[in-house]
Amino acid sequence: MIKVPLPFAATVLAAVSMTTVAAGAQGPSPFPIERLSGPQLIAFDGVRELGNTAARLGMLTQVLEFEIGVGLDGKPTDCALSRKFRSPTVSRQLCDVLMRESRFEPAVDATGNPVIGTYRGRIDFRSFINPDR
Repeated sequence: MIKVPLPFAATVLAAVSMTTVAAGAQGPSPFPIERLSGPQLIAFDGVRELGNTAARLGMLTQVLEFEIGVGLDGKPTDCALSRKFRSPTVSRQLCDVLMRESRFEPAVDATGNPVIGTYRGRIDFRSFINPDR
């Protein structure tokens, strides 16, 4: 796993998706436990732009979760936010920055081949005001 030190303002936390098959109550499961490695964020170059966009939209006191679809080539394919806004422009502007400025290593299957995956994260916009958060 690559750990990327991000600037203080990019409090972007990833939750890696894993698929497991649990062992049954009657002893070991006949099914193998398969763990899939989710997409890994390797760079986010939009801290300033994301902060400016959030400030313009009046979001600097919020925490927002998001999902970014990541293709076989590691490029973002789609974006969804954890909440709906009255204006679709808000979601579009935030997702545009997240997708344009994020770089990923794609998810891989059990044999190491790239697969389509989903990156889940959270942005604490309060850190743009108070960098000690």
